[in-house]
Amino acid sequence: MPFISVIITAHNRREFLLEAVNSALNQTLPKEEYEIIVVKNFSEYDDILKNLGVKTVFSNEENQGADIVNALSYTEGKVICFLDDDDIWVPWKLEKVKEAFKEESLGYYHHALLAFRQGENISELIDKLKENDKEFMRNRFIDLSPVNSSSTCIRKDILVKYVSQLKKVRYFIDNFYYYFALLKNYKIKFDPVILTLYRWHYNNSTALKEKSFQEWLEKKITFYSNRYELLLELISTCKSEGISNTVVKTLLAQALSDKITVTRLSKDGLYKANFSDYLKYVSLDYKNLRGILLASLIFMPKSVQLYVARKWYEKEQKAS
Repeated sequence: MPFISVIITAHNRREFLLEAVNSALNQTLPKEEYEIIVVKNFSEYDDILKNLGVKTVFSNEENQGADIVNALSYTEGKVICFLDDDDIWVPWKLEKVKEAFKEESLGYYHHALLAFRQGENISELIDKLKENDKEFMRNRFIDLSPVNSSSTCIRKDILVKYVSQLKKVRYFIDNFYYYFALLKNYKIKFDPVILTLYRWHYNNSTALKEKSFQEWLEKKITFYSNRYELLLELISTCKSEGISNTVVKTLLAQALSDKITVTRLSKDGLYKANFSDYLKYVSLDYKNLRGILLASLIFMPKSVQLYVARKWYEKEQKAS
């Protein structure tokens, strides 16, 4: 039985999938110690993947989390590693993951990523990382925050515990892997080693490239409303399960931030943050000066709120 199950997700995008799969196949970890499951909403590459020994699961769910749940029932490993179809792993990634999870108390492992642009030579990038070329890395974008699924590994039993919430996650799924691990009270590790190459391109889901400001605005509101609702659901379970107050505060700070974001983006939104929400958020996240300044926009005229939102929109459109 494999120790690690790799879930590769592809929704509509086809052009990078085989590259991602090959990076998962070409690992230094022995093949019998891991398996690969590709969950996608199209039939292309089915024969190729079958010949490569890769399981395929068809899933055309609206929510990202539901796609993961559909793939989860096909997994045999104790540890789940995620890989987005447009990202790439270095060859020693899974060997490093196995080593990390030898620690029984570890439930969540997240490592750094290095961003690259389409057209760069992948082999050269991997060689630079293998050589630990510090001069090369000094001028690159490197991120360790828990906002990339391809840099996240988690024990399967954690996902199974929160499968009902997982299937409701529409966006920000990488955030929820972290939240679930916090709630299960496992040890969490953030490793500064770079094991994922994150591809910057026009269709990245982290930035919304919408045709109009209004369409962008509506999608952002949906993003943050969905996370806010699910965080409230998770917080409501904390008392009955004896979750520590520190974890509750972490979740509540994010929930209040999302409620405030929806308030400043929408005219007649379902959620309206008030002064009490603002004070609570500031008390919980007092070190986040930028977040506090943005939160204060809920007291400004709607014209000011929309001006700041439009600047955000323009910045994302340029980030292609």
